[in-house]
Amino acid sequence: MKKKLRDALVKKNIFGFLLLACLLFAGCAGTQVTENHGPVFFPPLPNPPRVQYLTSISSSRDVDQRKRGGFALIAVGDVQKDQVKPVLKPYGLAVQGQKLYVCDPGASRVIVIDFAARTFDYLKGDYSFGKLKKPINLALDDEGSLYVADTVRKEVVVYGPSGNFLRTIGRDREMKPVDVAVAGEFLYVLDAAHHEVKIFDRSSGRFLRGIGSHPETPLKSLSLPLGIALDRRGSIFATNIGHGRVVNLDRDGHFLSAFGKLGDGFGEFARPKGIAIDDHDRIYVVDAGHQNVQIFNHQGRLLMFFGDPGLPLGSMNLPAGVAVTSQIIDFFQPFIDPAFKVEELIFVANQFGDHKIAVYGLGQMK
Repeated sequence: MKKKLRDALVKKNIFGFLLLACLLFAGCAGTQVTENHGPVFFPPLPNPPRVQYLTSISSSRDVDQRKRGGFALIAVGDVQKDQVKPVLKPYGLAVQGQKLYVCDPGASRVIVIDFAARTFDYLKGDYSFGKLKKPINLALDDEGSLYVADTVRKEVVVYGPSGNFLRTIGRDREMKPVDVAVAGEFLYVLDAAHHEVKIFDRSSGRFLRGIGSHPETPLKSLSLPLGIALDRRGSIFATNIGHGRVVNLDRDGHFLSAFGKLGDGFGEFARPKGIAIDDHDRIYVVDAGHQNVQIFNHQGRLLMFFGDPGLPLGSMNLPAGVAVTSQIIDFFQPFIDPAFKVEELIFVANQFGDHKIAVYGLGQMK
């Protein structure tokens, strides 16, 4: 009898906790899924929708139309198995113009998806001296040259706008490059081995200095950093799994601010990885532990999060990288709910599951 009473009390407490959690989350994030798995929006009603899950890309079958008519993201035709190029275990993402670049360390390749040409190809210069071993993140300069952080080669591999191998940067620095960013004549390389950002001259490859390591002030220092992004002013934001914070530095390495901490509350992180900043200074942080993306304003205030696991559609599965753009929305218009206006696309790399590159739209109801 006592055992039954105890079990009943436990169930009652759990129900109360879940109800409270639902009420708390309703004002910040979540999803709305109809019974027929119609449009998937975040956050749930009664909050106005701000993010819609649109579709996903997991192989060339979803994009490439060179051997059949129509856009495969809209209508998939029959494709022979030997023609399909899979996305195995994607990590870093970058968007420039109408192209999406995907680091796939599972295949030791960089994938180039051209939405205008509807093509899905591997990076052309990935052979001989340009052969990648474990590409994890990448960035592009204004001319279209590609900078790939390879953690096994322990250097950044540089390719020209046409995809041909040019040179490497940082081989003599004994670093573990996990992310890269470009601003003007500078290349910023996130070095997880030394907990710092290494700055190189982009043209010559000459090492200039390292910033971000402040052992005397641990919470202001980088600690097992994994992701880096630059805002429009050249300010540096880096995710850190050591203390669970996003650290903001100026271009000279001076500490400006930080937000987040290790935890499971709103605005907290379990394993922050990829990071991106849009033209409105919104900061997108991928959390591989919570398996979602959190969106913050420029001051580090949480706006919302989306992609939590357990949903029929729109959930993330060990997400790693994120990229945002407003330039190729037209290509995904068939997936956008007619009542919803998308302002930006959000690409998220999932290392597991059936939806390797999930595509979301940020916007609002018309």
